[in-house]
Amino acid sequence: MLDVIKPHHVSLCVLLRAFLDSEVLQGLVTSDENYQKLRDFLLQEIRAKSSIKYPSLSELLAKLQDALPSKDVGDQISSLLMEQLGGVQYPDDLVTFFSDMSQLMHSHSQALDEDALKGGADISSAMGFYIRHCCVSFHMLAFEAACGLFDDLQAYKEVCMYEQQGFQPPPGLYKTALRNQAALDALLNQQVARQETQSGSESAAELIAPADELTDLAAHVTKVDLLRHSHAVCQSDFLAAVDSLYKYFDYSTGQTARPPGGAAGAEPSKGHLQDALLTLGSAHAHFGHVQEALLALNEAVRIAQQHNDNVALAHALSALCHILATASPTAVTQLTEPGAGLTDPTAHLSQLLKILKRCEKRAQDLHLPHLFVFARLALAQFALEHQTGPSNQQLAKGSQAAASQGRRSAVLGVSQAVQDTARLHQAAKLAAAVALPPPPAASAPGMVGNVGRASVADLFTATPPVFGPTSAGSASSADAVEKLAGSSHLLQAGAWKLAGNRSLSQASSLTHLACFADSATADDRALAYAQLAQVAMSKKGYKAAAEVLALADKQLPYSNSPALQAARLGLAHSRALHRGDVQHAALFASQLVGLADPTGSVSRTFRTDAQQAHVRTLLVAGRYEEAAEAARELFESCTEAGLQVQAVELLLLLGQIHEAAGAPLAALPYVLSCLLHSTVLHMDLLAADATCSLSRIWLAMGPSHGPQAVQQLRFVLPTVLGNADTDLQARVQLVLAQALLADATPAHLKADPEEVLQPLQAAAAGFAALEDFHKAAEAQHLIALVCHAINNTSRRNAAAGEFHKLTWHARQGQAC
Repeated sequence: MLDVIKPHHVSLCVLLRAFLDSEVLQGLVTSDENYQKLRDFLLQEIRAKSSIKYPSLSELLAKLQDALPSKDVGDQISSLLMEQLGGVQYPDDLVTFFSDMSQLMHSHSQALDEDALKGGADISSAMGFYIRHCCVSFHMLAFEAACGLFDDLQAYKEVCMYEQQGFQPPPGLYKTALRNQAALDALLNQQVARQETQSGSESAAELIAPADELTDLAAHVTKVDLLRHSHAVCQSDFLAAVDSLYKYFDYSTGQTARPPGGAAGAEPSKGHLQDALLTLGSAHAHFGHVQEALLALNEAVRIAQQHNDNVALAHALSALCHILATASPTAVTQLTEPGAGLTDPTAHLSQLLKILKRCEKRAQDLHLPHLFVFARLALAQFALEHQTGPSNQQLAKGSQAAASQGRRSAVLGVSQAVQDTARLHQAAKLAAAVALPPPPAASAPGMVGNVGRASVADLFTATPPVFGPTSAGSASSADAVEKLAGSSHLLQAGAWKLAGNRSLSQASSLTHLACFADSATADDRALAYAQLAQVAMSKKGYKAAAEVLALADKQLPYSNSPALQAARLGLAHSRALHRGDVQHAALFASQLVGLADPTGSVSRTFRTDAQQAHVRTLLVAGRYEEAAEAARELFESCTEAGLQVQAVELLLLLGQIHEAAGAPLAALPYVLSCLLHSTVLHMDLLAADATCSLSRIWLAMGPSHGPQAVQQLRFVLPTVLGNADTDLQARVQLVLAQALLADATPAHLKADPEEVLQPLQAAAAGFAALEDFHKAAEAQHLIALVCHAINNTSRRNAAAGEFHKLTWHARQGQAC
C-alpha cells in the first residue's frame, strides 16, 4: 500500500533532485567526503521507518547539518531546500515539481549511455524507487487532497521559520504527520518484541515511551494497548497487563483478524476471540495463576473447535504443556473440565509426556516450526529431568546398565534437539527471506532428525501468524525459532552440568550470549550470566563469580530476573556457609525461599533448590534434628513431583546430616543409596561426592578401613580433578590424605612423604580459595603433623604459621 504523501516527502524529493542533478551538485558539494555523507544521509532518510511521526522541517535541517562534515556545505544545501520550498506558491507548482521529478529516472539501458545523461537515478535503485513512489502517490491524490498537501506544506514551512527566528509557532498551525497504518503496525510489532529483549537493558520509562507518545498523537491506534500489555508482563504488573489486554481486544474487534487454520471459506473474524483467550491464558500462566490460565485455555479450545481453528488448538496445546511442565501436580486441579484434576504425580507426568508428543505431531502436520521446536526441546528437557530411575525390582535383576543408558540417552537427546533446532533456525531465515513452494500433496512430512535440509524447510511453507494480528507469516515463526534456538543452548548447558562437564556447560552459555544476545529475551540472558557465575565460582572462587555478576549488572542494569537474583543469593549463601557465618547464611537462605514461588506454579526446581539451601544452613548450625526432618519432607515432595536429580541429591544430604550428628552407621544407607542411583543415572560428580562421604564413614568406623577408602577415592579422583568444582576437589583431597594417614607409620611417611603432603596442600589451597578457613586450617594442621613426623622443621613451622593465620581469619570472619 502506498503512503499518503506528506510535506516531509516533498522536502526529501527536493534534496534528491539537487543530489541527482550533476550541475547543481557540483556547485554545492566540492569534496568526495561531503558527497558520500550526503548520499548516506539521503539513503538513511528514505529508508527510515523507526519513528512514529515524520520529522519537522527544523529537525530535518538539523539532521542534515549533523550528517555533513562541512558546515558551509550544510548551510548551502539548507538554503537551497528553503528556497525550493518557498517557490511553491500554488498547488499547480506541486504538479510541475513532480512532473520534473519523474524526468530524473532512467532505466539501466539508458544509464549505459553516459553522454546522454547528466545525472538521474536508476528506476530499480533505492532513490529511484522512492522517487517513483512519491510521484505515483501524488498523482493518485484527488484535487482536494492535493490542495490539502499544499496547505500542509505552507504550514510546514511557517513552523520552521518561526523556530529559526526563536519564536513559538501558533498552536494548531501544523498538525504532526504520522506514518501510515502499516508502518505504525510494523513499528509497534518491533516495540512489542523489544519489551522482552530489552526489559533488562533499558528502564521501564524508556521502554514505554513510544506507547505514551503514540497515545498522545493518535489515540485511535489500538495496538498501543497490546504494547502496554507486553510491557506490563515484562515488568510483572498483573493488573496493568490484564487491563491493557482487555482494552486491546475490546477496541480491536473487527479491525484486525488473522485467517484461521481451519477449513477454507471460514470467516476471518472468528479467530479474534480465541486469540484473546490464548493471550490471556499465557499472561495468567506467566504470573503463576494456574486455575485462571486453564479456564482461559479451556474456553479457547472450545471456541477453536467450534470454528475448526487448528492453529489456535495447537497453540493452546503448547500453552497447556508449559503449564503442566512448570506447575506442581497439586496446583493443577482442573484440566479439561471443572473438577477433573491430575493430583496424582504419576498421572501428571504421563499426561504431560502424552501432550508433548501430541503437540510435536500437530505442529509438524500444521507446518508450525516454532511449536515444533518448543515441543522438541520440552521433550528433551522432560527426559533429562524425569528419566525413570532403577526400582528395587530392576536393581535385583541387574538392569543398571539399561538405566544408565537411559540417562546417557537423555543427555544426548538434548544435544540432538539442539542440532535439530539449529537446522530449523537456518531454514527459518531462508524461508523468511524467500517464499518457498508448498510441499507436494502426496508427500508426508518426516521427522526432523531423520530427514535432509529440504524437508526441514518444508515446515516453513504457508506458516500462519502467531497469536493473531501481532505479526504474520514466516518472519514471525523465524523470530520465534531464533529465540528458541538461543534457549536450546541454555538447556544444553544444564544438561552438561548434570553430566558433570562444567567446561562444556560454560561453552554452551557463552554460545548463547555470543550468538543470540540480540534476539534472546532478557530472562534468557540473565539465566546465561547466572550459569556462568556458578561455573566461575566452582572453578576460580567467589571473586571470579562476582566479576561475572558485575558484568551482568552492567549489561542488564534494570533486570529483575529471579535466576540472576537467585544466583547472587546462592553464591552469598555458599560463601557464608564456607566461612561458618551461620547468621548470614540463614538470612540468605530465607531470602532464597522468599524469592521462590510459594505455590509451585511457576518453577518447582527453583523452590526445591531454595529449600535445600535452608537444610544446609541447619546442618552447619548444628540443628541436626530439624535439618533431617526438613530434608526428609523435601525428599518426599521431590519424589512425588518426579524431580529425580533433586531427590538423589537429598539422599546424600540426609547421609551427611546423620554423619555430622555422629551416627555414621545411620548415614551409611543414605550414602549407599545415593551412590547407587547416581552411578546408574550417570551422574558422575554426585557419585564422586557420595564416594567421598562413604570414605569418611569408613574412616569413622576405624582405621582398618583406610585402605578401602583410599581405593575408592583414587578410583574417582580423575573425574574429580577433571570436572569437579573446587569444593569437591578440596574435600576429596583432604579425605584421601586422612585415609592415607589412618594406618600410616613414621617409616612409611619418611619413605614417601609427598604422597600425603600433596593432597593436603591441594586441599588447603582449595579451601582457602573458597574462604573455608576452618577446613584450610585443618589441612595445614595435618601438614604440620606430617612434617614433624619426618623431622622437616622448616616446613612444619611454615605450616604452623599458616594454621595460626587461618584460625585468626576464621575467628575474625575476614578474607585473606
